Amino acid sequence: MNSFLKKTNNISKVCLIGLILIVVSVGIPLSAFAKPLQVAIVPFKVNAEKDLSFLKDGIVDMLSSRLYWEDRVNIINRQATEKAAAAVDGPLNESRARKLGTGLGADYILFGSLTVFGNSVSIDAKRVDVSGKKQTLTFFNQSQGMDQVIPGINLFASDINEKEFGRVMETRQRAPAAGPSSTQTVQSQADARAHPDKLIVGGIAGGELQGNQKGAPGSAFMATESAGSQSTKFWKSRSIKQRITSIAIGDIDGDGKNETVFTTEHTVEAYRYDNQRFIKISTLADRKLDHLIGVDVADINGNGVAEIYVSALDPYRKYVKSFVLEFSGKSYAEIVKDTDWYLRVVDMPQRGKVLIGQKQGLESPFDKPIFELVWQNSGYEPADRVMGSKRANVMGFSLGHVMDDGSEAAVVYDKLDKLRVYGSSGKEIWKDGEKSGGTPHYFELPDDGAKDMKNYAYYPMRILIKDINKDGKNDVITVRNQRLSELISFRSFTYGEIEVRNWDGIGLAVLWKTRKLSGYFSDFGVGDFDNDGQDELVAALVINTGAVVTTRPKSTLIAYELAN
Repeated sequence: MNSFLKKTNNISKVCLIGLILIVVSVGIPLSAFAKPLQVAIVPFKVNAEKDLSFLKDGIVDMLSSRLYWEDRVNIINRQATEKAAAAVDGPLNESRARKLGTGLGADYILFGSLTVFGNSVSIDAKRVDVSGKKQTLTFFNQSQGMDQVIPGINLFASDINEKEFGRVMETRQRAPAAGPSSTQTVQSQADARAHPDKLIVGGIAGGELQGNQKGAPGSAFMATESAGSQSTKFWKSRSIKQRITSIAIGDIDGDGKNETVFTTEHTVEAYRYDNQRFIKISTLADRKLDHLIGVDVADINGNGVAEIYVSALDPYRKYVKSFVLEFSGKSYAEIVKDTDWYLRVVDMPQRGKVLIGQKQGLESPFDKPIFELVWQNSGYEPADRVMGSKRANVMGFSLGHVMDDGSEAAVVYDKLDKLRVYGSSGKEIWKDGEKSGGTPHYFELPDDGAKDMKNYAYYPMRILIKDINKDGKNDVITVRNQRLSELISFRSFTYGEIEVRNWDGIGLAVLWKTRKLSGYFSDFGVGDFDNDGQDELVAALVINTGAVVTTRPKSTLIAYELAN
């Protein structure tokens, strides 16, 4: 028996030595087998003249997503951290942070403050090693404007990842030090956000004019490595003192010329570009209290006059109250009133424009299946099912030949604003790893039990499939609105850009995109906006939401010329 145990022990030693040699030979660090580090993030204190308390959760969310490292770094449950922090006697300092961390079983505690005074924004943060063996890492960042909060948090997270976890992040923005000061300032890239009034280089501004640029700095389009130089010609309207929520282009009065139809929060407006001027034709509908979130134009009932399809919500955002307008020869009448369908027009292969619809689910606008709607019995009735339940909302859905193999595919946004591609069999083909899209439109769901927290479900952005550069391949047009806040119950955007994607055999790669413009894109469309026989990509940019009492909403339309 002793001989057997001795032999077994020798074998175990040989196996252990062998394992160590394997680990060393393949380059796996022994720390990979260690227990993940535990990090607790205490909500930052926010000091500001106006209520910016939503940023507390936003900063926690941002740091959590940037510091979490599978099998290496774990973020301690937020509720547990907040409960423990609330029991701390006195303001949080290093000694109290170590005591708090010991109780939570944390290796590190992160805490700090965000101070906003006028246009000046500063972040003061600390990383405390609970064991006391490492010196506290301090971070200070001061900048101008709220759009620098996210880069500041990114820089803080990068410092921790690199200095504590040995994890080098792909992107890192750091400004040169200004003299002997120890203050670190994050500066955005030169083209990070451009005011729409500065779109046109050479001093031309004010709208109602066109500019022409060819791939120079300040160009409207910025080609990626997979695309060549993109000649750009564009037009910008004068400021519209309303918050535009959606747009569509089409001939709504049957005179052979296209109009631009857009919805504001409560109205439907019709404009026309004529003699180098963008002129208002009429307010087609005024719903006063209802919230209008989408508009499309197409002749679906086949009577030769395009209908105007408006997706809308009731005053409390708890019911769908969509409606359809049509020109009667003298005025625009509602041919469908208060329907409970979300409405969207898509261009189907070999079929042209088709109306699709979806009803509201009990728990999410994504729950119900999507159907084609046809004109029947003086209304629109469901026909063929286009997509099953719980995959997409019709507001962020498009169908077409995307992969250049003749097959039909659906491109959709999921609940997290990530693009997905589904084949005709319903199987998922591709999913984007990053968020894009992003709208402020939401549906208020039943209370989920969270105290003082609204339960919102946000609608996705429009997706268009069209060959806009005339190369024989369909492009997928999307929008990316950069969010200042990543909270579920609040969305605020800093800039927007339009992206044109193309299937590269693996996924939808970005071929080219517009410059980043201050505000956010609320919607876009493709059509002959100015009746010159050539299509334009027309987008609505919201510059100011008017959410603050002393400000007014302001939007503008931008039309980009496409290839001949």
